[in-house]
Amino acid sequence: MASREYKNDCIIFDDSYEGYSAKNFTLPEPYEKHISTILIPGGMVRSRLERMSIDILSDYEKCGVKSVYIICILKGGFKFASDLFKTLQKYSFTRDNYIKVSIDFLAASTYVDDSVGHDTNITPCTNMEKFRDKDVLIVEDMVDTGTSLNELERFVRKYEPKSVYSA
Repeated sequence: MASREYKNDCIIFDDSYEGYSAKNFTLPEPYEKHISTILIPGGMVRSRLERMSIDILSDYEKCGVKSVYIICILKGGFKFASDLFKTLQKYSFTRDNYIKVSIDFLAASTYVDDSVGHDTNITPCTNMEKFRDKDVLIVEDMVDTGTSLNELERFVRKYEPKSVYSA
C-alpha cells in the first residue's frame, strides 16, 4: 500500500485559536463550572474519524487487502482504537469489497516513575505470530517524538507482517 500524504487533509488550529465558548454546548452539570472553552467539538472529532476510516479502507482496497489487524497500543490508544475499529467495521460493511477488521493489543510504555524515559517497554497481549503475512495497522494514542512508534513498528516487523502502517 502506498503511503498516503495527509498533510493537506489535516485541520490545523493556529496557536492563537481560543476554541468555542462552553456556553454553546450541553455539558454534564458537574462539569459546567469547570469548563469554559471547548477546543474541538465532539462532532468534529467523529466526522474526522469517519473520513479517516473511509480513507484507510480506500487505501487498503486499492491494494486488494481482504483483512486488517489493528494493533491497539494500551492503555492510551484504547478509546481511539475502539472508535476507529467500530467506524472501520461500519464502513467496511457498506463497501463493494468488504475488508475484515480485527483488533488486538500491545502494552507499551516509555515512562519511568511518571517521567518520560528513553527505552520503550513493549509487552504483547497476544501471540504475535498471528500477524505473520498479515496487514497490520498500529493505533497509538498520540505521537510526539515518534520514538515509541518507531520501536513499536520495529517490534511488530520482527514477526514479518505483510504490511505495517499506523494511525
